[in-house]
Parts: sequence; structure tokens; C-alpha cells
Amino acid sequence: MVNEDRAAFLAANDVSRETLERLDRVLATLDDWRNRTNLIGPREWPVIWARHVADCFQLLDYIPDDARVVDLGSGAGFPGLIIAAARPHGHVTMIESVGKKCAFLRAAIDAAGLSATVRQERVESLGPTPADIVTARAFAPLPKLLDYAAPWLESGATGLFLKGERWKEELTEARQRWNFACEAIPSRVGGSGRLLIVRELRRDRQ
Repeated sequence: MVNEDRAAFLAANDVSRETLERLDRVLATLDDWRNRTNLIGPREWPVIWARHVADCFQLLDYIPDDARVVDLGSGAGFPGLIIAAARPHGHVTMIESVGKKCAFLRAAIDAAGLSATVRQERVESLGPTPADIVTARAFAPLPKLLDYAAPWLESGATGLFLKGERWKEELTEARQRWNFACEAIPSRVGGSGRLLIVRELRRDRQ
């Protein structure tokens, strides 16, 4: 079933041989770790390519080849590991506070030879880390997420945030506290989710 899922992903996405090799190594590491660390639910594995990898892959249109990316709350590596696999000339810094998840992320980075690092810290206590792009998926509601991402976004970085069906409600709440430009791109994996592209963030002074 996973092979069919992988084939469907490849039919829908333009993936180089080198990128596919790195993705396969990342997913093989996740398969090895998932049962003993509960990184993902058992129902998610059969659709790991079509749902999770594909969801993250849509970010790549907005990430230059040599971009410095900070991924907040990296968890099982979506999207941080996927971006690193597809953007070998850039660098991804993955921020995760849970030790076992950090151990997995480092194992996947080593297995696939990715240009990436892991920092085991809480996002709110993180020191300065240069970034062109800030990403997050299933990490926090948008108002709180903008609080976390503000140090980078206020300095000119672009936010790429994958949000679910409550994205409109979260966007309305966030605009009560922040001023920013935002594009809401329909998700390529279906459903009512959106990719939110956030730029020009500044705190609402009113």
C-alpha cells in the first residue's frame, strides 16, 4: 500500500532522482523509528507520501534553492526534513523541544545526508538564527504562531504555514493583533486547508 502511495505521489510531482533518494532515506528512517517512538499514528503510514510528503512538497515553489529555513516545532520532520531533502544547497534549522523527536530528526538527517541541523529548544527561548523562510505545520494556531515567528518575520523573512480547515478563523484572530500581508493558497492535497504566505509582519500598535 505504501508503494502505491509513493507511486501516486511521484505521478503528481516532479521529483529528481537525487531528491527521491534522499526522501526514501528519510522515510525509511521514519519507518524504523515510528513504532518505538510514536512519531506518527498507525493510520498515517499508508498515506505518508500522498498526504504528508505531498503536503510539504507544495512549499517548495516558494523556497529558493539556497534559502535558509527555520522550521518551528519540527516533530516527525514535516516539513523540515522534506524541505532539506529537496533543497540541498540551502539549510534547514529544525526547532523541536522533545528529546526523542530530536533524536529521530538527527538520525534522518544523517541517513539522508541533509544540510540541516536540529536545536532542542523551546521556540520562545530560541536565540537569533538567521532565516529567509520560516515554516510550520500543525504546530500552533496562527495568532500564537506569529508570536513565535515574529523575530524572523519582522526582520524580513517570509512565513510559509500549512493550516487546516480553521484557517479563516485563525487568520481573523491573528489580524486583531498583527498587521501583515497574507496570501492563502488552496492546498494541493485537497480538503479546505490552505498554505498561508505571510510577509511584512508588524505588531498592531492601535
